[in-house]
Amino acid sequence: MNLFLLASAAHALTLDEAVRRAAEVNPDAVVAELEWRQARLDAAEEWTGLGPTPSFSASRRIAGGASADSDSLRVSLDVLDPTRWLDAGSASAVARAAGHSSDATTLDAQYAAATLFYTVIAAEAGLAAAQEGERYAEATAQATAARVTAGLESELAGRSARLGLLEAQAVTAQSEADVAIARASLVRALQQDVGAVEAAPGALDLPDAATGSPWIDAADAELAAAKWSHASAIAGIFPTGSIAADSTLGTLPDWTLTLGVTWEFDGLAGPFLRARRAALEQQIEVVQLDALQRDLSLGLTTAREQARAADRVAEAARAREELADESLQVGQTRLSVGLASSLEVLRLQDDAAKARADHVQAELDAVTARLEARRVAGIGW
Repeated sequence: MNLFLLASAAHALTLDEAVRRAAEVNPDAVVAELEWRQARLDAAEEWTGLGPTPSFSASRRIAGGASADSDSLRVSLDVLDPTRWLDAGSASAVARAAGHSSDATTLDAQYAAATLFYTVIAAEAGLAAAQEGERYAEATAQATAARVTAGLESELAGRSARLGLLEAQAVTAQSEADVAIARASLVRALQQDVGAVEAAPGALDLPDAATGSPWIDAADAELAAAKWSHASAIAGIFPTGSIAADSTLGTLPDWTLTLGVTWEFDGLAGPFLRARRAALEQQIEVVQLDALQRDLSLGLTTAREQARAADRVAEAARAREELADESLQVGQTRLSVGLASSLEVLRLQDDAAKARADHVQAELDAVTARLEARRVAGIGW
């Protein structure tokens, strides 16, 4: 058992595990899947209602001490009921829309978890950079204190070095809080404890076009459901016909067939208004589908361009950090031989700390932009 616990503690959470777990426990994704199942059951109920409908009746009549049994079996089938057939088709379209909506909701949940995964990695990298900056500040403060004691620096330089150390310690404290918050958010999203987080995989591919949007599929299915509903409203003015077979159980081979036609018409206003309302709902779905297609196209273009720009910014931030680190190392070397002042090194130290923080944030922005582009493109995990 102890070995098992040690192995479990040593396991590092991967990105694929995070997104898979999010799809299983995210409340929105779970509810969306349950609604999809419910819509399928509703559609199945609509279709099964179109089949034969059996009914059984049994009665006993007692008169003057004598009893008589009367058992009968009746099977009816609606052969002409356009409204019910169209309602069943509409229910199937609604179920398909619910399925696509469930896929879209799950996709959103997975990309949200992926963003949190990268946020934890970035927060840990920011903490490492802050701790390194604090070590630089501590070394500078110690060197400056020694030079002040030897009379090579002013008291102002010593106070500035101590202030720089306090500021670096404050940055470290904030970075520790950022890590704790990022981890807590990931734990909440996955609904489980998260130990070590595996290093981020390579750069995600940037999509050039949509590969299949579940949001478009859901909107298209909703439009199909609206068309079925419109046809069903129009079909409400038509008569319905049925075939019924009756027989008493005592003489089961002797059947009586009944052909029936029913026509219910509630005036011109009822069917006309229902059909008109359904037609407006269909027009609404057409407009919403067109708007969604345009918005997703614009969103993908925007996200792709932002991702490319974020990559360039991250590249520049990386180069700026390298240059700042080199400048700081040169400044510390010059300080140790008395060719540079402590204030100059403090400025270089601040520049290096800011460059490291900017680089971490730029890398996170680049990954987030790529995730958004992939989400809009409908790329699944």
